[in-house]
Amino acid sequence: MVRGGHHTAEKILETAHHLFMARGYVGVSINEVVQTVGITKPSLYYHYADKEALYAAVAERALVAMGAELLAAIADETIGFERQLTAVIATIQAHNAEDFRMMRHEIRVHLDEGHQQRVGMRFYASMMVPIETLMERGIVLRYFAGRRASELAMLFFCLVEAFTGPEAMAVQLQLTAEHISGMFLYGVAAPLRV
Repeated sequence: MVRGGHHTAEKILETAHHLFMARGYVGVSINEVVQTVGITKPSLYYHYADKEALYAAVAERALVAMGAELLAAIADETIGFERQLTAVIATIQAHNAEDFRMMRHEIRVHLDEGHQQRVGMRFYASMMVPIETLMERGIVLRYFAGRRASELAMLFFCLVEAFTGPEAMAVQLQLTAEHISGMFLYGVAAPLRV
């Protein structure tokens, strides 16, 4: 938990974010974080109780940022549902350097139940709620029938995530956000629209 010294806490989070994304939870030590930031261990522990709390704070910070971007992507209803869907995919793909799948796995493996629940609630609020909101729009606009927004959001998220991340499979396959949006809306038999 952050207790004060906002600037130092942010510097710790920024540094830890880069280190954790590069090498994962196990690959990063508290010593490395404090040395990279240029602070002492007591200073880090003043802001974050332990490595678990730091990792959870890094995850929550990344999710809050992504959530704000997703909300911005769906804010302009005048551009049409398909373009909003594509904007959401492009927003997620813009974070290809971050491995949210690895982060979720490490949270399950290394963090206690309290941290898991807190980050899980942040994931739902930041990632799934904006996508569910968009799917509700799609239902109203009759793009979908017979499915709940929550089901559609999970299906959509899983499809998009399959083509994003550090390995950037979508880049290797030359799949744009428009291609992925088309697959989600019209299936794999539909011709590619560019």
